[in-house]
Amino acid sequence: MIRRPPKSTQSRSSAASDVYKRQDRKYSDIFHLPYGLDGFFDYEQAMAYANKVNKPVFLDFTGLGCVNCKEMEARVWSDPRVQVLLRDQFVILALHSDAKNQADQDDWVIDERGKELRTLGKINSWFVRTRYQVNAQPTYIILDREGNPLLPPRNYDLDVEEYIRFLQKGLEVYHK
Repeated sequence: MIRRPPKSTQSRSSAASDVYKRQDRKYSDIFHLPYGLDGFFDYEQAMAYANKVNKPVFLDFTGLGCVNCKEMEARVWSDPRVQVLLRDQFVILALHSDAKNQADQDDWVIDERGKELRTLGKINSWFVRTRYQVNAQPTYIILDREGNPLLPPRNYDLDVEEYIRFLQKGLEVYHK
């Protein structure tokens, strides 16, 4: 696979200082989280911030046109207990699989077939598929500050109590 050197090899301290203000976060002019939740739409920025604030990352692999994603938001994320956990205990990273917007040129990648990926949706799908072996939305993965999954991924399931247990278990594993 041909790919530009990952930005994660760059100094994290300079990256973290650039991501505190919401308006400075990459792609925040395009994407938004529901219920006033705050988060990131760029992996490197989310990881830098998670390292700075010592929190796990909640990766939401989602889609703008994903009906099941919207139903999860409406029926599970709407629960105040879920919102408190996401808002206070995690750094939220939402990666959209179907965004047609062109990524910044420094985010373009060359996939394993030699094809240059330029749109956010293609880049995000490629990244999640190759890094986490996931290609379905919604998928939720709780990551440590190095980007390693702490638990098996969770998919579409409207059981709010199970979702809360998933978030709490991720926190428990993270803080061990």
